[in-house]
Amino acid sequence: MSQLVKNRFSIGILFLLCGLNFATWATRIPDFKYQLHLTDAELGTVLMGLPFGSLVSLPLAGWLLSKFNSRMICIVAVLLYILIIPIIGFSINSYMLFACLFFFGMAGDILNIAMNTQVVALEAKMNKIIMSSFHAIFSIGLMLGALLGGYLSRMGFDFQTHFYLIAIINLLSIPVFYPNLLKDETKKEEEQKPKSSILNLGRYLTILALVAFCGMLCEGAMADWITLYFKEDVDLSTYATTIGFSSFALAMVVGRFTGDYISQNFGVRNILTLNGLLISAGMLLTLFVPTVEVKILGCFLTGLGISTIVPLIYSQAGNQKNIEPAIAIAGVSTIAYIGFLIGPVLIGYLADFLNLQNALFLLVILGIMASFVANKFIK
Repeated sequence: MSQLVKNRFSIGILFLLCGLNFATWATRIPDFKYQLHLTDAELGTVLMGLPFGSLVSLPLAGWLLSKFNSRMICIVAVLLYILIIPIIGFSINSYMLFACLFFFGMAGDILNIAMNTQVVALEAKMNKIIMSSFHAIFSIGLMLGALLGGYLSRMGFDFQTHFYLIAIINLLSIPVFYPNLLKDETKKEEEQKPKSSILNLGRYLTILALVAFCGMLCEGAMADWITLYFKEDVDLSTYATTIGFSSFALAMVVGRFTGDYISQNFGVRNILTLNGLLISAGMLLTLFVPTVEVKILGCFLTGLGISTIVPLIYSQAGNQKNIEPAIAIAGVSTIAYIGFLIGPVLIGYLADFLNLQNALFLLVILGIMASFVANKFIK
């Protein structure tokens, strides 16, 4: 096995863990809602802890990665995951759950930026775009986490046991992935690039970040609310409540595994325009067609639409020539994760006033916005 293959395998494990960890939490959201007796609006407020932690960590992660080896930052993030995941299961009120989700979000996005920086360095070594395939591995982790969460929930395992199991998986993975992570050999070259900040990205990166904002809000809303929507608003008999989320996650895998090929042949603007249209069409089917199988198909189309938005934009950000990759990725992610920050809260409050189905119509609007901005302003 060549060294580049070993590098790719090790980075892939990080993406798998990131997806697995997030889905572990997402599939247990209904359990926490009922145990803590939360309304939709209260749940939306609590859910803000995760993206708020993400948002706070993004400038910090960008700065750390400009100073220290991304390999070291990856291991720190995984260790933080191992610490915080079991603690989430012991949340006895909404305040404690919010605090746990804050640190969970910090761990996730420190790892997010560090592992994407690893991919940018690997792309430079291989002289090809491979970002989307790594995000496909993230989606595999998301799908596996959803399936595992649904299975353990139906089998009667409490979420404390579930969370301990995932923390152990993270711990056992460390000696597997750590030895072959890249050691930022290109850092000396990167230090010669013009310095900038996450608040001064330039026009092109800002436009990409706005499209990512729409995509990330949709992705976060699907992850946080679609299982609850299927549980409370869909007449399920032969399907688990996680079926919509699982269909969404499967589509993310399919879209991202084909994303590198598509991006090489059809252009960034065309792909991002189509992404937005698929999100809108998928959510219209999910929300307004009563047949369960069509709703599942709608979740799949929505997942296809969301699938390549973030990897495309991260790859574009990391490979531009004006700003250090870590700073560019952190800056674009900061804007994108504002969507993650306001999305869960907004959906929760809209659901309290309009019901959850109508609140999720926001994703239809965001898909149209993303498609318009991409078609109008991206070359």
